[in-house]
Amino acid sequence: MHKYQDLITKLDNSDEETFWLGPATAEQIKKLENILGIKLPEDFVDFLSVCGGGAADLEICGIENNDATLDNGGTVNYSTMYCRSEFELPSHFAVIYLKDDEVCWAIDCGPTKNGQVISYDLFKRKPSKKIAENFYSFFEEYVKLRT
Repeated sequence: MHKYQDLITKLDNSDEETFWLGPATAEQIKKLENILGIKLPEDFVDFLSVCGGGAADLEICGIENNDATLDNGGTVNYSTMYCRSEFELPSHFAVIYLKDDEVCWAIDCGPTKNGQVISYDLFKRKPSKKIAENFYSFFEEYVKLRT
């Protein structure tokens, strides 16, 4: 298990106003994987099981109220399905951040990328750059920048 609670506590104790979607159960995480047709990397599964998503300004997509079927803005379900239908997001990506149809960050759940966090160019409809080697290192950097 990754040390998300330490990072979450650090962020909660900062000047940032944080919001969390609530822990997700293994059953709901599996349901999300089935909805998306992908296997989420272990570090992101750990994150969802600890806090469900959220953070400062609810920036990190997750599972809201322990219900993977909710497709509200800010959920992995909604953001991923929306980007697939509107911006040709490949089926092996899971969106973790979507802002104003301009910025999209996703986890590459394909077999060769091992959970890298990438920036997906919505205008060019293709990945543009690697942001982090994995979700945990992405979240560590996210907390570091805000505390």
